[in-house]
Amino acid sequence: MPHPSSFIPHPYRIRLLVLAVLAAAGACSTISPPQGKSPLARAPMSPDSCVLDIFFVRLPSGDKEANGPMWAEIDEQHLPCELRRRLAQDGFRVGLVGGQMPPKLIEVLELDNKPVPSGDCIQVNLEDLESAPRVVRRHLQIRAGRTRQIVTSGVSKELPVLLSTADGVCGRSYPEAQGVLSVKALPEPDGRVRLELVPELHYGEYGPRFAGHQHAFRIETTRPHRVFDELAFSAMLTAGDMVVVTSLPNRLGSLGHRFFSQEYSGRDEQKLLVIRLSQTQHEDLYSPKGVLPPEEDAESPILLD
Repeated sequence: MPHPSSFIPHPYRIRLLVLAVLAAAGACSTISPPQGKSPLARAPMSPDSCVLDIFFVRLPSGDKEANGPMWAEIDEQHLPCELRRRLAQDGFRVGLVGGQMPPKLIEVLELDNKPVPSGDCIQVNLEDLESAPRVVRRHLQIRAGRTRQIVTSGVSKELPVLLSTADGVCGRSYPEAQGVLSVKALPEPDGRVRLELVPELHYGEYGPRFAGHQHAFRIETTRPHRVFDELAFSAMLTAGDMVVVTSLPNRLGSLGHRFFSQEYSGRDEQKLLVIRLSQTQHEDLYSPKGVLPPEEDAESPILLD
């Protein structure tokens, strides 16, 4: 039988035993979140950003009510007269809704007894439009001064477009083309937001191209695109105001028609885009110095078609 003294642990073994006990106690400890706060709570919205509700509606081509009575209550006069003329010549119709929403627009957007869409969305991937809903509604959080893109049409293998110029109407065909609206939000000190929209045509094959970024150049994989700066328009919005964009049904083949009209299973449909200013993070100390430099956002475009 071993001597009792052999059961007395060596001091080194005692230290190891103490460390093992402390490690086991630490591994089983519980991490408690601060009182009243959830560790899964959503991070607050950036102070230089705003949230847009984007509605995309499919209508029968030339729908009489959507192209007639509804526009009697949509303000088309906020744009300069010359810009309205250019937009109309190229098939675009743009209006502003402030205050009470026209009943017909409520009906078109299917807002009767329905809440405003909730949840953030960076990219929208729709299934075949034959099985897609008639109204698509999404949220978009956008940083001040950053550009986001709303894709308004599918890719056409060959897209012929009629454009109005000082010399008259001219035509051009673009391969693998689709319409895109470039969107930029610029918050004002009084809490309003100036929303700027520019039509673009993206076409051709993807390839490496140089892009300027903060006084340097970087290589991006993009497609050629034509920016129609002469058709750029903007609107000053307060929370709840809307910008309504669609095509004129009597401008077949125009740029606006290519953006907001398309054929599905042998029938022509017209598209209506509504952008609503849903939320802002207004601060009294907000100043233009807080606006991020204008540059392309790395986030994905909003695909609505």
